[in-house]
Amino acid sequence: MRYPGNTTTWPGQYFDGRTARRRPVTIVLGPSGLDLCFVDGTGAFWPYGEITQTQGSYQNEPVRLERGGPIPEAVVVEDPAFLDALQRITTNQTRQLAGQTRQFAGPQSRARLARLIALAGAASLAVIAGLILWGIPALTELVTPLIPTSWEIALGDSVAQQLAPDDQRCNDKRLQASVDGILARLAAARPDSPYRFHITIVDGPVFNAFAAPGGQIVIFRAMLQAMETPEELAGVLAHEMQHIERRHAMKALVRDLSIAAIVGAVFGDITGIGALAVTAGRTLTTLHYSRDTESDADREGLALLQAARIDPMGMVRFFETLQQQEGGADLPAYLSTHPNTAQRLAEMKALATATPVPSESLPAEPLPANANWNEVRHLCR
Repeated sequence: MRYPGNTTTWPGQYFDGRTARRRPVTIVLGPSGLDLCFVDGTGAFWPYGEITQTQGSYQNEPVRLERGGPIPEAVVVEDPAFLDALQRITTNQTRQLAGQTRQFAGPQSRARLARLIALAGAASLAVIAGLILWGIPALTELVTPLIPTSWEIALGDSVAQQLAPDDQRCNDKRLQASVDGILARLAAARPDSPYRFHITIVDGPVFNAFAAPGGQIVIFRAMLQAMETPEELAGVLAHEMQHIERRHAMKALVRDLSIAAIVGAVFGDITGIGALAVTAGRTLTTLHYSRDTESDADREGLALLQAARIDPMGMVRFFETLQQQEGGADLPAYLSTHPNTAQRLAEMKALATATPVPSESLPAEPLPANANWNEVRHLCR
């Protein structure tokens, strides 16, 4: 609850970014920043221009503000009205702060339903055990939104290093620049994403690609060389980016994490994250997404292609080519982990033709590697 009669003062929880310990804190909205007041009489000042909002953009989600890096400090406020007050004071002070304020985004709906912030205090094994009894799917839906983005990014970096070590990567600068250009084109269409996407190409014969939490996408040389156009690569990247954006991979990993690891993740504790990456790597390379999850990534991936003015039929053509080559049997690793391929292909084609690109009002723009793609895709070898 807010302190009576003072809408600029709010209770919250403080995390130092180094341990899983949380501290009660009183947050005062000042004209140029946040004053943090701890129960022991100490305090800190956070200028608005140095604060990043990582949670609170969705209905009923607690507000999480972070400062510093690479492992930031954080404050979490349960009351959604805090974000309204923060938006008002930063908007009023924009001129005085010479444009240094951050844009704090609140939920579209201002309903005052309380978020299950008590789960953030899930140090009690009895509470976690009770949630498990309700079912692992329900647990993942509750826990995953409470995991800080910074923890997710740290885990994804460790997974990528484990599954794609430096001595197995394709290090051709021209190839990396080409695929980075395609990835940047897609990322630019979603500037509000909390993730910074990165693609790693592994010099290996495995026909596969997968998305790790936090923005990491790994693709193997054999799969890259099978793509006849850069639009096909863009389609696969858009699909994998949506697995990350929708936190599908993170939810799958939560199902495999121990109770202690889940508690640490909720509190943003990265101690031992390297060991967790081993389990995460095994999960991601053999992960079979559900039918609904794949449809979600297909639908949002096609929308991302259209927003980036890239022909969405590239995604459809790639899956059609694979299905024709394999004759519906002995599918490569990438398709074998994607259920109901034929039905999904039909739905993707219908979605792509419903709002095609190019069109008279939204012409497609060529991708950076279009002119010499046949050469670029073979630069790994």
